[in-house]
Amino acid sequence: MIQIILRRAILFALFTLFVHPFLNAQPAVKPYLIKVGQFYDAERNVFLKDQQILIKGNRIVQVGTKLDVPANTQVLNYPNATATPGLIDAHTHVLTAQGITEDLAADAILRSSEHRVLRAVKYLKSYLAAGFTTIRDVGNSGQYLDIELRQALERRDIDGPRMFVSGPIIGSMDGQLTSGFPLRKFDHIARSEQSLVSGAEEASKAVKEHIARGVDLIKILAYGSSLTLSLEEMKAIVQTAHANRLPVTAHCDRDWAAHAAIQAGVDGIEHAYGFKQTTLDTMARKGIYVVPTYGSIESMAYYRKLANQAYKLDELQKEFADGWGKWVKDIRKAGLLMVAGSDAYFSLGVDRGEWAKQTLRGYTDAGLSPEDVLQSATTNAAKILRRSGELGVLKADALADLVVFNGDMKKQFSQALGDVALVMKDGRIEFQKAQP
Repeated sequence: MIQIILRRAILFALFTLFVHPFLNAQPAVKPYLIKVGQFYDAERNVFLKDQQILIKGNRIVQVGTKLDVPANTQVLNYPNATATPGLIDAHTHVLTAQGITEDLAADAILRSSEHRVLRAVKYLKSYLAAGFTTIRDVGNSGQYLDIELRQALERRDIDGPRMFVSGPIIGSMDGQLTSGFPLRKFDHIARSEQSLVSGAEEASKAVKEHIARGVDLIKILAYGSSLTLSLEEMKAIVQTAHANRLPVTAHCDRDWAAHAAIQAGVDGIEHAYGFKQTTLDTMARKGIYVVPTYGSIESMAYYRKLANQAYKLDELQKEFADGWGKWVKDIRKAGLLMVAGSDAYFSLGVDRGEWAKQTLRGYTDAGLSPEDVLQSATTNAAKILRRSGELGVLKADALADLVVFNGDMKKQFSQALGDVALVMKDGRIEFQKAQP
């Protein structure tokens, strides 16, 4: 017996000495030097000419001109392109796909969790290929399916942007789903998608459950289908979340419903359709950010074509100017921190990541400069994710998340936005178009 034990000990020692190091050895990290004709500095909110970005591992080492290049550095040269930080979409629903004539509840009723997760893998790849290296997914994702996806991304089981997730939206007893299914099944279906609460104690308990599951933020329904969360319920949610260092954002698509959320102390408001200037000014004074999930004139036209609805371009332009365009101007006038979020969840026959860019094009339709549009999808978004200096910027020590767009984004923003040459996330090339 002693001889057997000694023999096993010797074999283990030999394995540890000679074999184990090779199993754990990591390949040598090859540095990258990316040269671009134009560079967007998100912190200064300006475009710079002829910049270089030195990357090693998953971090940016240095940004500037005429950098010292280490041996064995792979040089990527894009003299006619624009480099930006990896884009961030702060309002996604990758586990939901609503047909243009479907009720929002259809996905929860007709598709299994497995179906939705596998479909989401496709959406995540499309976001990454479009230049989005980070997304903030805010509900309509079953019971914590978003956490499953986030963990799969962290393990690199699948490809896609890094995810910040909210888990089920917390709302009042009517939830967000409209009628369209038998009333006796309402509770089961609604609770399969959201956390329905009644009273401050239940509201606080729901937040604690979310925290235990590992969410990154809490999202509430300031207004559901017909009911609102009470001020006491909202306060309980905010207090519990903040005590555990989590931010709270509120789905709110009408002005009057925002007042209780603002009073309760939420960190952000999603959508903000047609808010009064006094409401926006109050939000700015309290430091509440806004994610205006608006589209573009182009997306309005596409939707009408898909729905077989007649339209005239001048009528769409006026409708845009009176709605989304005006609301963007009002938000800017109030001085709010404005963060880009697409709210893309319809099945429109378009890649989800590409469709998300219509929000950015819409901001330009409203009169924002390319610099201000990019800032809403980079540094501003990083602030609400509490990752300033690490995401949404291209500078030393930041994560190596970047996109190279063919063309001049300052002069031809919309065209360049649709022509992705390179996407890098965590220092890994995730997409690269062949150069002519």
